[in-house]
Amino acid sequence: MALDKWEIPYEPSQDLPSQLLLTSRGDQLYLAWKDGTLHRYDLRNLKNPIIAEKTNLIRQGASANEPRTLTQLKFMLGEQSLISTDSSGNVVAWFRVEKGPQARSRDGYELVPAHLLEKHRSAVSALAVSPRDKGLVTATSDGEVFLRHMTSERVLLRLLVPTGEVMALQIAPKTDGIFAVDRSLTAYIWGIYNPHPETTLKTIFGKVWYEGYPEPTYTWQSSSGTDDFEPKLSLVPLAFGTFKATLYSMLFAVPIAILAAVYTSEFLDKRLKTILKPGIEMMASLPSVVLGFLAALVLAPFVENWVLSVLCAFGLMPMILLLAGYLWQLLPQKIAFRFSGALQFVGIVTALLLAFGLSDNIGLFVEDKAFGGDFKAWLDGRVGTATPLWFIVLFPVSLPVVFLLRKKYLDPIIREKTVDASPFIVGLVELIGGLFVLMAAALVSYLGGGLLTLSGVDARGELVGTYVQRNTLVVGFAMGFAVIPIIYTLTEDALSSVPESLRAASLACGATRWQTALRVIIPTAASGIFSAVMVGLGRAVGETMIVVMAAGNTPVLDLNIFNGLRALSANIAVELPEAVKDSTLYRMLFLAALLLFAITFVVNTVAEIVRLRFRKRAYQL
Repeated sequence: MALDKWEIPYEPSQDLPSQLLLTSRGDQLYLAWKDGTLHRYDLRNLKNPIIAEKTNLIRQGASANEPRTLTQLKFMLGEQSLISTDSSGNVVAWFRVEKGPQARSRDGYELVPAHLLEKHRSAVSALAVSPRDKGLVTATSDGEVFLRHMTSERVLLRLLVPTGEVMALQIAPKTDGIFAVDRSLTAYIWGIYNPHPETTLKTIFGKVWYEGYPEPTYTWQSSSGTDDFEPKLSLVPLAFGTFKATLYSMLFAVPIAILAAVYTSEFLDKRLKTILKPGIEMMASLPSVVLGFLAALVLAPFVENWVLSVLCAFGLMPMILLLAGYLWQLLPQKIAFRFSGALQFVGIVTALLLAFGLSDNIGLFVEDKAFGGDFKAWLDGRVGTATPLWFIVLFPVSLPVVFLLRKKYLDPIIREKTVDASPFIVGLVELIGGLFVLMAAALVSYLGGGLLTLSGVDARGELVGTYVQRNTLVVGFAMGFAVIPIIYTLTEDALSSVPESLRAASLACGATRWQTALRVIIPTAASGIFSAVMVGLGRAVGETMIVVMAAGNTPVLDLNIFNGLRALSANIAVELPEAVKDSTLYRMLFLAALLLFAITFVVNTVAEIVRLRFRKRAYQL
C-alpha cells in the first residue's frame, strides 16, 4: 500500500492550534487557536493547497480588559457551518458563504457569523451537535446545559448540573437524549422529546438564514436527496404565490367578465342573449384539470413562441374596439339603427378578430424596434434599455390623466364650437379627440420612461425577468377562463334585476343607453357586481389543478409575470400524499390549509361589509 504525502502552508499564530477540523471530503481544513484566530485551507487541489481565508472567531466585542479565548469549535451536521464558543459564553454559528469577486479570500468564499445564539453566563466548557438535525447542546463551567436549535436560534431546554463544570456532552443518535459528564466524572442522562425543533413563528413567517444562502430569505423546500438536508418551511412564498396567481387571473378576468355582462344586459339583442349567456355559463362546467392540461401542453408552448404578439393583442383589442366605436358615431342615424342588434355584435366580433390578426405583424415590428429584436433577451437585460418597460408601466397611468385633462379643459371648448354641428362633424371631432388622448398619453409615457432610463432606473429583474414557459401569464389566462363565467353570470343577473322603471326614467330624461348603464344601472347593481367579483376571487384563491399543471410549481418571491409560482392550495395537493403522518411537514401542510382558510375568511368578511354598504346606497335610489 502506497501513501501520498502533501505539505500545506502553515503560518503559526502563537503556539500550536487548539482546534483542527477536516471535512469528510477532504476539501476544507480549519485550524484555530485559543485567541480566536482561524485559518481556512482550500484543499481541492492537494498539489497546491492554499490558505484561503484568515479570520478571527471572537474578535467582535473582545476587549483588552476582558480577553476571550476560544473554547470549542465543531461542525454542524453536513459540515457547511461551524459552531464556535468562547470563555465569555458566546455561541456563534458561522456559514461559509460564496461572495465571488467581492470576497476577502482567495477562493471566493467567506466565513460570516450567521446566527448569534443566546449567550451563557460563564465560559462554555462542552459542545455537542445533533447527528440528525441542526440541534446542538452547550454546557458551561457553572453547570448550565442548553439544548438549542441553530437555525431558529432558540433555546429549547435549560438544564442544570448541580455539581458544577460539565466536561463532556453527547446527543443520542435518535436525538432523544442528552448525556453529560462533570468534573467529578458523574454522569447525567436526560431523555428528551423534541420532534419539531425547527418550527417557530419566525421560521414560518420571517426571513431565515439557511446554510448555503448568502443572506436571510423566505424559502420553502421541504425535501432533498441528502440525509443532512434541513427542511425550509416558510409559508410566505406560498402565500405570495397564491396572491400572485389570484392577482393576475383577476386582472385578466374581471374587466372582461363585467364589461361582457354590461353589454349583454344593456346592449345585446335579446335573441342573441338567449344563446350567448348559456354558452358562457357552460364554460364553468369544464373541469379545472382539463383547463390545466390544456394550459400546460397547448397554451404555454403557444404563448412562449408568440409571447409579444399575445401581449400586443391584449393592447390592440380594446384600441380597435374604441376606434370602431368612434367610427360608428360617423354613420348616419338611419344606417346605425338598421345595423344595430345582431349585426352590431357581428361587427364587434369582426373587430376583435381583426385585432388578433394584426397583433402578429405588430408584435414582430414592436419586438424589432423597441426590444432589440429579441424580447426574451430584453427581459433578461441582455439587449435594449428599460424605456419600453417604463412606457408599459406609465401608459395606464398617463391615459386617464390625459383624458381627465382633456375633459376638463378641451371638452367645454369643443361643445361650444360644435353645438350646432351635424352628428357627422361631432363624431369626427370625437374621433380626433380620442386619437389625441392616445397619442398624448403615449408621448408622456415615452418621455417619462426615457427620463427614468437616463436616471439609471431599470426595473428588469424586479417587475419582469427571465421568461419561463410555465409562468403566471399562462396561469392568468387559464384561471381567467375558469373565473370569467362565474363573475359574468352573477354580474349579468344583478344588472338584469335592476327595476325597469329606473332604465325608463333615465332614458326618458334624454340619457343615452351607455349613460344609463354607467350612471344608473351599474351603481344600483353594485352590491351584486361586488359579490360576483368576490365569488370569482374565492374561486381563484382556491384553484389547485391549473396552478399545479401550468405554473411550474416554483416557490419564488417575484412579481415577474413571466416566471412561475407555487400556491398554498397547489402545495397541499402536491406534498400531502408524500408527507409522513404527524411529521413536521404534515403539520405544516395543515397550517397552510388553515392559512388559506383564514385568507378567504377575511376577504369574504370584508367583501360582505362592503356589499352591505353598496346595497344600502342602492336602496336609497
